[in-house]
Amino acid sequence: MKRLFKSAVVILFLASTFIYTGCGEQAEQSQAEETASEVLVDLTVEVPLLQVGHCKHDHHSAVFISALRGEEMKELYGIYLEPLGESYYALVEDDKKILEIQFIQSQGAINVPNNMIAGLFDIGFGGVIPFAASADQGSGIKIISPLHSRGDMLVVADDNTEVNDWNSFIEWARNNDEPLIIGYKSPKAVALLIFESALTEEGIEWSMQGNPEPGSQILLFNAQGQPNLNPALQNGTIHGYVSNNPACALAEHNGIGKCVAELSDLPPGNFTNHPCCAIAATETAINERQEDIAAALRLFAAATQYINSHPEDAASAAAEWIGNPVQVELISMATSGYNMQVSEDWLNNMIAIVGNMRNLGSFTGPLDAPDDEANAAFLYDFSLMPDDLR
Repeated sequence: MKRLFKSAVVILFLASTFIYTGCGEQAEQSQAEETASEVLVDLTVEVPLLQVGHCKHDHHSAVFISALRGEEMKELYGIYLEPLGESYYALVEDDKKILEIQFIQSQGAINVPNNMIAGLFDIGFGGVIPFAASADQGSGIKIISPLHSRGDMLVVADDNTEVNDWNSFIEWARNNDEPLIIGYKSPKAVALLIFESALTEEGIEWSMQGNPEPGSQILLFNAQGQPNLNPALQNGTIHGYVSNNPACALAEHNGIGKCVAELSDLPPGNFTNHPCCAIAATETAINERQEDIAAALRLFAAATQYINSHPEDAASAAAEWIGNPVQVELISMATSGYNMQVSEDWLNNMIAIVGNMRNLGSFTGPLDAPDDEANAAFLYDFSLMPDDLR
């Protein structure tokens, strides 16, 4: 009986040992299979290079997210960038390197169309007004995707006790003994266009400081670039300015100025969700780089989705790239809309912008004709966008 008991114990021990060993081997095999399933992407494979121009402000945050949040985009969307050194990145989609991208910073959105024409980059992030003006002049540039809306502000000096909103600003302009000097960053900025339209609607006389007209209540001052606006406000060269964020948020952060109105809220009321920035390309690039541009647009569409799904981390990435405090970017980006959808709202807002440009005498070419359908065919080409966005 004792021998039978001992035999049973040995059998149970051997059986348990077999089971333990088998489970261990199974776990190791499973781990090995999991490791093997992590595909190593060959980043050395030769693929085309697409050069992408952008400006150093948060309206172009799809660039910054793509460059700095590769791991997150890989996990969420399966399309992402791997750094290759300096300003070069590998675009990876479905575990394959399909394109190389170089990000090139442009000095202001007004220069983006000319830089594309000069061949400095293939596609560019820039303002809808510079793109429309350049296209009208025969550059062959077309807007290939919406990108960004709103984000433009009216700023006055921080110690201004008379102005806290648009109505008090208008009263200040009407009652001031001398014309107010209001700065803008460039003649082709959407903020300037909206501001001029609002002043005209309110019956405020305005002219350019370089060519002042008698009776002007406001003189518009060309600051020759956004970086010059806050210093000009601080030293008293201007009484206020209109521009896009993050300049406005920086003014408040540094105690230089205060934002008193979002330009999208100003009369006559047809710029409520106005497009500010878009992505554009020359017709040559559109015809010769179709697959490459389409891949880049898929990447930026995913990055835009990330901005909207992870606003705090998106602000952190923008702050890292631009060099602003995170608190500034959180405030700044909250005033913007990030959307690449070709919506009816976007198209109607573009009609309003093009119409206002026409009224101001900005066009001498095809866009001078008030034909919305013909203007759209001339100015846009959305054929390379993801299907669900056009």
